[in-house]
Amino acid sequence: MIKRKVYFICGIVLFVMAGLLLAYAAWSFSYCADIISSAKASGQLAASGNEYDIMSFYMGNCAQYFVYALLLAAAGLIVQKRDTVGMDEKANGTLSAKNTSESDSELDEWFEETNSSVNS
Repeated sequence: MIKRKVYFICGIVLFVMAGLLLAYAAWSFSYCADIISSAKASGQLAASGNEYDIMSFYMGNCAQYFVYALLLAAAGLIVQKRDTVGMDEKANGTLSAKNTSESDSELDEWFEETNSSVNS
């Protein structure tokens, strides 16, 4: 029960951090767009021939925060899935020594067959 609460709280914390980073990334993107458009309007920056510099400006100032938010959200999903998978296995009783010993014996049989065919 305590583990489930810890997983739930960790998932919520990761989602909140992802939301904050996503909000910051959106704000940073709009700020970058304003800077680029004002540079174009004043004639300091020509759009043609400077595509790499413009993309580099966006990547350096806001794209990394989108990636961080995505990674934190994925980590939150993984934590949430781990919590539900662990609870489902305990409820169904699928996590038992009987199942693992059966699968081990099946693997042993398969490897013995594979090794005997390779040695022949």
